Amino acid sequence: MTGKLFTFIAGSFSCLFWSNLPSIFTACCIFVIFCFTANKYPRFSCFIIGIVWMASVGHWQCSLQLSSSEISQQIRVTGQITSLIHEKNNLRFNLNVTHIDQNKLLFKRIIRLSWQQPLWQLAQGQEVSLLVKLKPSHGLANEGGFNYQQWLFSEGIQATGYVKASDSNLLVVKNISIRQMVLDKILQLNLTEEKWIIALTIGYRGLLEVNDWALVQKTGIAHLIAISGLHLALVASLSYFILTIIFGLLISRFFFLHKINVHTIGIFCSLFSTFMYSALAGFGLPTLRAWIMLLLFSYFFLLNKNLSSIKVLLMGISCFILLFPLSLFGASFWLSFSAVIIIWFVFWRWPVTTNGFSLTTAITSMLRIQLGLSLLMLPIVAWQFAYISFISALINLFAVPIVTLLIVPLCLLAVICLFINVAVSTFIFEIINLVLQKSIIFLQHVGNLTWAVIDISAVPIFVWGFSILALLLLLAPKLFVRKTYLVLLVMPLFSYFLSSQSEDWQINVLDVGQGVSVLLTKNERALLYDVGARYPSGFNMADSVILPILKAKGINNIDIVFISHGDNDHAGSLKVLQDKISITETITNQDSCRKGYLKKWQDLNIQVLWPENPSGFSDNNGSCVIKFSDADFSVLLTGDIDKSIEGHLVDVYGDKLKANILLAPHHGSNTSSSKEFIKMVKPEHVIFSQGFMNRWRFPRSEVVTRYSLAGPNIMQYSTSEVGQVRFTFKHGSQPLVDVLTFRTDLYPYWYANMPTCCSNGGLFSQISY
Repeated sequence: MTGKLFTFIAGSFSCLFWSNLPSIFTACCIFVIFCFTANKYPRFSCFIIGIVWMASVGHWQCSLQLSSSEISQQIRVTGQITSLIHEKNNLRFNLNVTHIDQNKLLFKRIIRLSWQQPLWQLAQGQEVSLLVKLKPSHGLANEGGFNYQQWLFSEGIQATGYVKASDSNLLVVKNISIRQMVLDKILQLNLTEEKWIIALTIGYRGLLEVNDWALVQKTGIAHLIAISGLHLALVASLSYFILTIIFGLLISRFFFLHKINVHTIGIFCSLFSTFMYSALAGFGLPTLRAWIMLLLFSYFFLLNKNLSSIKVLLMGISCFILLFPLSLFGASFWLSFSAVIIIWFVFWRWPVTTNGFSLTTAITSMLRIQLGLSLLMLPIVAWQFAYISFISALINLFAVPIVTLLIVPLCLLAVICLFINVAVSTFIFEIINLVLQKSIIFLQHVGNLTWAVIDISAVPIFVWGFSILALLLLLAPKLFVRKTYLVLLVMPLFSYFLSSQSEDWQINVLDVGQGVSVLLTKNERALLYDVGARYPSGFNMADSVILPILKAKGINNIDIVFISHGDNDHAGSLKVLQDKISITETITNQDSCRKGYLKKWQDLNIQVLWPENPSGFSDNNGSCVIKFSDADFSVLLTGDIDKSIEGHLVDVYGDKLKANILLAPHHGSNTSSSKEFIKMVKPEHVIFSQGFMNRWRFPRSEVVTRYSLAGPNIMQYSTSEVGQVRFTFKHGSQPLVDVLTFRTDLYPYWYANMPTCCSNGGLFSQISY
């Protein structure tokens, strides 16, 4: 049984390494192999069925994608709001769609919508009919940044869009979920720490801000504000002990009830109470994972089956793969999975040998678990978040008991009292608020210590994998080789933190949607050309794209930021960037970024070709045009100039405009990229930095055709299609330009490119996006 479960899980996990979704024909052929090998090679057949299952899941998600007639057009959708909603402008929520244009769907779809000025107070549980405009699921694709498109896929969301302003938008059913009612009632209390209380009580973290997330990550307590196994175990334990005592007292008073097993009643009651607690937490995946494990342990306990913990663990993971397969593509699953494996390893390596309950044993066990988690999770957290916290273990030794034994029980008691006696509930919440106030102040003080947390550059997962293996083998009881040899497994990690000087340099055209940001790096130093947009909602390209990739590359300072011109899509995120990272010099077209500017930077030549005086031109035509070059390569960055400025550059510079890499002027607008300009630049690679399905339809088909006709060997890239484009200029016996794109080379996995990957799936190839 253990071997079969393990191979099924391994087969399912293999989907994480597929660059393309296997066609339905291929999946059917694999299933035929399973049928012929099931009896003779059961473990191999379980591995195959894991592959078939995840391929089926992928194709099922393809079948749920919206058709081309439902994309980028006004359609009416009817469904139920499934997200908790806090009153504010520009709401974002998930809608479980049952009807599209009055046509009932055989299978429901989940879409994510924004609504700038809702006509009524939205709430979870309401059934609505809305006029919307949708796009396929899509996100920015860059190194180090949050992969929004993969997250949408892991959540089962098929499309995103916005609600059109219309009087025909209707509230069909006014029902509000209990969870929404709890959220609203707590908000009415106006507690200073309401965002933390709500997170700990019902698992809603939408009120937490960027600084709050930075605090919990630095201090290593993020797992405490996500209702998961730790909280569920507490609720199960409390309900079991309280209810068994109550039922025990009742049964002892009546002789005819003595045959009833109090422990059985306690187990069923704890399952019911934890299920209700999971409902209060919105049936989040971490909560469901813990509840399934509790259900399995309870089931085998009631049947008096003595199964090993590893077998129950494998059964739990298998059940979760079958019930919630999309969760494999979210970071939450892997963090929880790693934590459970580590806890199992700690108990296997240092088992509890004391019979009966002992306070000393309980405390030492908790200390072992916490230290084991802090040490062995360190490489995993470092890989996922690119930082190492030196204080998380110590803080958790105090935070875990306070949260689980004091705050969470009080939160649950206060929620119950909300529907019985509001005054009592308010009093309890005020106590919780006071405890959290003091705790947050302490965490902020500790988190601000200079040595508390260090940021590190991005390191590949296989390097961290070797480090984890070294730690596990170091802690294992015996090895066939001396443990001193384990240092060889961590040598790749050490090599990543050794700086080296090189003549090679990189240009990264970042995927910032409808905007521009180009990062030039050499020897862990950086220049930046434009910074992308900042939007009224607060979302900006500095936080979401630029800072994450700089952090991933271990760069803590930018030597020069060039701003081509003042349009939001080029300069909007500058203030955010200046506030969050050290910038030695910022140059715009209003000061030094003008014709005649020359600078030497690490043997690279920086020359500004335009403008002479931007005041005599429009914002676009006053863009700062820069050429970066060395002895072998050159890059031309052009801002938003049009054909008239291109003609002037051709007249003044002639063949000196020639460049290996060209950032297409004005995102590929038909007002730019004239034939004469293209002919003079003679680019080998052209990049269009533009947004996905943008309203201007950049790059225009005429422009793409002009570049194609200018030379059959000109390679064209659209950031909305390929994501970040990275050019590495290598110097050696023969100069070489190495080109990698995020979606094709750096992160080429099918689940991160849904729904475009459906075109490789055979049956769904007719769907065009």
